[in-house]
Amino acid sequence: DATPAGPRSPRKETTSKWQAYNLVNLHYVQPLVERFNDGDYVLVFDMDLMMVPSIVGSRCRSANIGYVFNTPFPSSDIFRMLPSRKELLRSLLNSDMIHFQCFTYARHFLTCCSRLLGLEYHSMRGGLVQVNFNGHRVHIRASHVGMDTSAFLENFQRDPGVVEHKALWKEKIAGRHVVLGYDDLEPMSGITLKLTALTSLARLFPSILGNVVMVLVAVPLRGPDGRLVHQEYAQRVEQMVNQVNSTHPGMVLYYQRRMPFAERTALFASSDVLVNSSIRHGLNLVPFEFVMCGSEKKGGFVVSEFLGCSRVLPGAVRTNPWRDEDMAKAIHKLLLVEEHQKDYWHQLQVAFCTNNTVATWAENILTDMQRIRQTMLDMGEDVSRAGCRVGIAKQTHKEMSKNYLKVEQVYKAYSDSETRLIVVDIDLLLRPILHPEKALEGSSVLVSRNEIIKCLQNIAAHPGNILFLLSSSTPQELRSWFGDMKGLDKIGLAGEDGYCYKWPGSPVGRWDIKMEVEIGWKDVALGLMEQYTQRTNGSYVDDEKTASLTWHWERCNPDFGNLQGKELQNHLKEMLSHFPVRIIKGKTYVRVRHEGVTKGALVIIKHYNTRGGVDFILCLGDDVADTDMFEVISAYHRDAQYRYASTSETVREVKVFPCTVGRQPSVASYCLYCAEEVFELMSGLFLQIKRAARVNSMVELSSVFSRGSSV
Repeated sequence: DATPAGPRSPRKETTSKWQAYNLVNLHYVQPLVERFNDGDYVLVFDMDLMMVPSIVGSRCRSANIGYVFNTPFPSSDIFRMLPSRKELLRSLLNSDMIHFQCFTYARHFLTCCSRLLGLEYHSMRGGLVQVNFNGHRVHIRASHVGMDTSAFLENFQRDPGVVEHKALWKEKIAGRHVVLGYDDLEPMSGITLKLTALTSLARLFPSILGNVVMVLVAVPLRGPDGRLVHQEYAQRVEQMVNQVNSTHPGMVLYYQRRMPFAERTALFASSDVLVNSSIRHGLNLVPFEFVMCGSEKKGGFVVSEFLGCSRVLPGAVRTNPWRDEDMAKAIHKLLLVEEHQKDYWHQLQVAFCTNNTVATWAENILTDMQRIRQTMLDMGEDVSRAGCRVGIAKQTHKEMSKNYLKVEQVYKAYSDSETRLIVVDIDLLLRPILHPEKALEGSSVLVSRNEIIKCLQNIAAHPGNILFLLSSSTPQELRSWFGDMKGLDKIGLAGEDGYCYKWPGSPVGRWDIKMEVEIGWKDVALGLMEQYTQRTNGSYVDDEKTASLTWHWERCNPDFGNLQGKELQNHLKEMLSHFPVRIIKGKTYVRVRHEGVTKGALVIIKHYNTRGGVDFILCLGDDVADTDMFEVISAYHRDAQYRYASTSETVREVKVFPCTVGRQPSVASYCLYCAEEVFELMSGLFLQIKRAARVNSMVELSSVFSRGSSV
């Protein structure tokens, strides 16, 4: 419901409404859960049940969920005002397919996903759009529903009341051309705009006076108590009708009631032009019925460009309903159309309505859902866990992607290994702390700086562990964040995307430089970036790095920032083509980096490979800049699948876990979905250390007892 003007509702009232909305959705789901069979299709309709996909997904894990919007989806500027906006989006993204009546509303939804959840989307072969949400692929479809043409025509041709009402309408019309308006009596239908256009028609083309009549049918809407809703608007419409008829007597025949089938279809068959002036409308089948009833007059229609089916029916004249003169000219034009043109467009319109029925629409949706599910099965995904499936209680069901990192496998490989290399993009863990505003909404759990430091200290102190932290920050920024952390000298650090290194065991202030860089390109790149900064509000340039320059737009409008980022990337490629640099476009940045400077994995791997290698590698990153790191790790695994243990002549299999976080698809073999899971994984490694220490203590204690008993 739209919130009335005035002070904002109290927090408790808003919370109680949200709880009531969830409760209604839960009641709808309960009978479904009781009757659900594995793999059943579940179709959910309209905005009243937006939490149903989440509830169904958490209780019926293998459900193939389709969500259909018959009403317009609001633009992102309106949807972002909702207090529970992210919860609603996350619930909808539990669906396997989301269907809209036109792409305009699908675009609104995709923009909300991009701005509020930071999700990316792309088009697919076959006409669908795909959104990747926590490894769950959601497919977006846009096509307008048709009508049951055969049943409608059968009733229209057999109902004797149609012929009777045609005669009655002919008597009322008295040989005049009929301009028809058939709408619900509510503000979004734009009935007042239609009457304004009629006034302009009489003013611009006075010759139509006496030859044209508007039949205006306004279907009243009633609330649960039976009372008429939008009473003020109904009074305003009636007042405008009286004003038009006082100026031009008999020009408007006004009916405020719902017409039965025979009377309605007879009116459609007797009309020359159908006019729709909706301000915003999703599903409207009146133009389809008008086409199927128009075999005699073959009337045309003027429709609002904000109507869902405005781009569906061929021959429809689209106008802006707020421009009354344009709509008046369109009506006049259709009244003068020649017969051969009427025949041509009417044949196309009838063919469209006949071929695109509601049965065809439903069959296409179910076919797409079946094909998508079969594709998942062919790819080896476990459909019983397919989907993020976040319910009202925010219970997360993971392992929905076949590449999801199984922590049990990591822990077992960690315990069985002798020498371990753990490479982590530390920006993963720092980002929620340095930018806490990005984690204020939703179920994100902030991890404190002290918890992260303690976890790193424990891992670095374990014998056989080599912990390397990679970052795009400078050494000064890293030292500032770590402060006086104990044991930092035992941790390896790589700053500025691998331009400089601090090796494990080296003093904190001692950094090695990978290579000397040529900086002639920086003036050219900086000049371009400053131009884009001046024209893109909220963007800024990071020029503190020696081997790179970065233009950031995370504070900008996401769509405009991404557009500017693509253009800047192309511009930089042209201007810097003769310099030894790489141009990388990330999620919210464009970076120019000196050739040969990577995230640091290549140098690290070569360094430890010359010292006997390692038999366990865990590599965690979340950015497009980490692609090089994953490729190096995977190449190392291909070349060194086994190594000799230093304490024996046995051969150990090298276990490698290159893992991307939140970003898919990726060259990494595994994935996690958020920074919290990274911290949970690393904390679990510390528990493995404690468990191993406890086992060793028990072994030593038992040996002591055995020696004592022998004495």
